[in-house]
Amino acid sequence: MKKVLIIDNHQLFRDFLKSKLSIDQLEVSIAQQNRDSYTKMITLLPNLIIMDMGDDPTEEIAFLEKKAKDINTSNIPVIITGPAADKNSIASLAKYGVIKYFAKPIQFDIFFDSIGNVLKVPLSMDLTPSVLDLHHNGNIVFIELAQGLNREKIALLQYKLSEMIVQENIDNPKIIIMFTNIKLTFVDGYNLEFLIENIQACPKVHNKNIIILTTSQFVRDLIDGHVTYSGIETASNLPKVLTSLMDTSITSSVSDLIVDRILLPTEIGSNSGTVDTRFYSDNTSTEEDSKNHGTVLHLAIIDSDTQTLLLSKTVFETVGADVKGYTNAQDFLEEYEGGKFDLVILDVTLNDNRGVEILTNFSRQFDAPPVVIYSPALPKDMIVKVISLGAKNCLIKPLKPNELLKKCLGVLHGEFEAI
Repeated sequence: MKKVLIIDNHQLFRDFLKSKLSIDQLEVSIAQQNRDSYTKMITLLPNLIIMDMGDDPTEEIAFLEKKAKDINTSNIPVIITGPAADKNSIASLAKYGVIKYFAKPIQFDIFFDSIGNVLKVPLSMDLTPSVLDLHHNGNIVFIELAQGLNREKIALLQYKLSEMIVQENIDNPKIIIMFTNIKLTFVDGYNLEFLIENIQACPKVHNKNIIILTTSQFVRDLIDGHVTYSGIETASNLPKVLTSLMDTSITSSVSDLIVDRILLPTEIGSNSGTVDTRFYSDNTSTEEDSKNHGTVLHLAIIDSDTQTLLLSKTVFETVGADVKGYTNAQDFLEEYEGGKFDLVILDVTLNDNRGVEILTNFSRQFDAPPVVIYSPALPKDMIVKVISLGAKNCLIKPLKPNELLKKCLGVLHGEFEAI
């Protein structure tokens, strides 16, 4: 059985991850950054570490450095979740064995797909289009669902709702479940039961305080015929429901409550915010950063020796890098854009004799990536020339794959800086 160590101080996310991964027959252990993470790692020797990185990553970097220095743990792959960070900071984490960095809010379908790829274990994933929104007004909690019922989002709802009730100190929560643009039939019964059971599992939630707004006879029949749902009410009139639940000390107008407090967007940073369970398939933006799959390192390898190029490409792909290979300078220069690569590995003895031209072009650009020369033995004057043009290191072919990997990652020496 594959083992996963989750290092995260946020109970909501830890519990959600553990529940999800355990369903797929993975052995999951949990640690907190400032407590027993290193001890658990060397005891368990997991196949994967999933770690949350805070705004101040001092403790996390210290852990990664200890991990990298221990021969028993240095090769354990790491997937990190954390705040948005610049490309150079993220790329510098590759030397610690970090293969994926997911900026929050996480697109969960890509996140779980990456976990499955690392462990070579396919993870089950419900990709049903679904919008799920959670917010509250006083002790009235609104759960709105649109398009469809997605089991991954419903599972996360339990933990988010629990967190909201505790953090907002809601003593007697009244839960209103609203369906928008969803036509529920008996086919949805299993997921509907899953939704209700996840809400029932939250602290302080009682059946008598759960109301489902629906016009579906199927939903009414399911609630009425289920012993464990005794006390749950179904209704079709929102104003009528709100009138019965509303705190008149806040407002005596149902329309004010609907317009001003229910329908207005949640303020950023509010604890009563939406359940942001983003999926890549939910994202309709065409901008390049919307296509981010969490990749830490983007490399270009330029080498006319196709066998060496393939071997070098393979060794970096094994640590999660996105690698683009070129056999000549012309193709590379035509495709190159600033910020596209974190590192370039270059054989200056290219067949088209334009290897030095790449370095010359880079020397005129402020945002050019670092370059490692990987060539047959070079004359002394050539070594001086490529170094003067900004090459960070000169490596002589052939090197063992792991040695090439180690030396190239060593060039990415910048320390992680919090945003």
